[in-house]
Amino acid sequence: MRQAALGRFRPLQPLKPYICRDCALTATRRTLSQSAVSRDKASSTSWDQHAERIRAGERKSLLTILEERGFIKDLAGDRNALDKLLTDKRVGVYSGIDPTAPSLHLGHLLPMMVLFWMYIHGHKAVSIIGGATAKIGDPTGRLISRQEMDRNTRTSNLVSLHNCVRAIWKSLDRYAEKHGYNKDSAWSKSIQNNSVWLSKLNIIDFLSDAGTVARIGAMLGRDTVKNKMAQGDGMSYAEFTYPLLQAYDWWHLYQSGVQVQIGGSDQYGNIVAGIDLIKHLTPRPSTSPETKQLSGPFGLTVPLLTTAAGAKFGKSAGNAIWLDKTMTSPFELYGFLVGSADADVERYLKLFTFLPLDYISTVMTEHQVDPSQRKAQHLLAREVVDFVHGPEEAANTQNQHKFSRRPNLQTLQTKAADSKEGLNRLYLPRSLVHNKPPARILYHAGLAKSNSDGTRMVNSGGAYIGSQSDENGSDFNGDLKFRSLKGVTAATVTEMMEKSNVLVLRTGKWNVKLIEVISDVEYEQKGLSAPGWEDIRAAKDETSP
Repeated sequence: MRQAALGRFRPLQPLKPYICRDCALTATRRTLSQSAVSRDKASSTSWDQHAERIRAGERKSLLTILEERGFIKDLAGDRNALDKLLTDKRVGVYSGIDPTAPSLHLGHLLPMMVLFWMYIHGHKAVSIIGGATAKIGDPTGRLISRQEMDRNTRTSNLVSLHNCVRAIWKSLDRYAEKHGYNKDSAWSKSIQNNSVWLSKLNIIDFLSDAGTVARIGAMLGRDTVKNKMAQGDGMSYAEFTYPLLQAYDWWHLYQSGVQVQIGGSDQYGNIVAGIDLIKHLTPRPSTSPETKQLSGPFGLTVPLLTTAAGAKFGKSAGNAIWLDKTMTSPFELYGFLVGSADADVERYLKLFTFLPLDYISTVMTEHQVDPSQRKAQHLLAREVVDFVHGPEEAANTQNQHKFSRRPNLQTLQTKAADSKEGLNRLYLPRSLVHNKPPARILYHAGLAKSNSDGTRMVNSGGAYIGSQSDENGSDFNGDLKFRSLKGVTAATVTEMMEKSNVLVLRTGKWNVKLIEVISDVEYEQKGLSAPGWEDIRAAKDETSP
């Protein structure tokens, strides 16, 4: 028994040497530090080799790539010096957005695309959200001052915009990898809020630093100031100093290596104000002129995009095309881009995608064979929706558009059963459709805000009904053809509905609704509701015994 008990004990193991916690942490830090040094050394070697290939003419420089794709409107600084700077070393680059709305819109994407190209070529990218400057409002290009937002709205916009910017940065790595730009450990990006430093800025320090650089004559001579004073509602002192606040943003970032600012075409004056401030506040060591130039600030602006018709790009009927899907659906974004004119689409492919230029050229050649197929426009829409919302959303949206253009009733019904397709499908009770005028059906279906709004849409030719046969009864081989509701009677709609208890209505180019008509009893059993349904129910209750 004693031996059996002893057998349960394991032989003693040799003691491990004792290492205190501080020593262990030091050893870990040393290992991590050595690993970081090795990565930095490998990254630096790779950068130097890439720069040598550019100097040897074997590869294009980053600035050349941006110029060829049409990104550059104006440069603040010497072009060759900026080209050399972006080739020789990794530098910080930034662009800013004020949270005047809860989302980015399509127009914001253009300067951000330059920032994205800088990032995937190894430069340090910084997105600034103007939590502080939004309290002032940039007057550039405006005749009427921005309406002052309350604090809650401004805070809500700040949070929402930050999430939107973060989401698109997250999408960027995936989208870049799709086009052959694999993420490197040296890639660096950050999102910063200028409230962090501007809220701590002392007014005396600000005036002694930025205020002494700004010359009143030059500021009064700016087009924004002159136009707003002469043609607009005047300019407040806060608006007048906005360029100095933006300049101070850059001065703050410049101290951590951010040498390049990217802005819209209307931001050149503000960028120059930042350059002047940085040069005024930066010590001037006795170095060569070239070294001074390469260590200084540079700015670039992107062109103002307008369509071939002269409309501002990114606007639809006066409304911005937002990148937040709750404000502009992927379907609407896709539809806006598919509607691009043939004269514009090649330029948009160069600016808003990472597609190679030779591939874009090939696509445009194929597009010219049959422009009615809009091959280039569909490629643009697919790429942008993929970038902003992801590949699955892009594929679903593209399919949805295909069925919107040449839908088949049976296919639409099948797609409607799959909520992922996003098809607008609904049920309506028979009493809201039978012998009702088209304008009223549009209202009940939620396609019009009211009966009068539905009447306006019908009379203006903006509402359509899908049919599988023409007015003479000839079949369309299963395809749906849309005809204008203008002149269509209630009896005609009822006759079309009686064939299959289904109506397909469309407003505009893309907004299609599949309406399944069921009995009033079944509609109530399903617990459904629609505009005007409660009135019908109330009328029935009054007439019932």
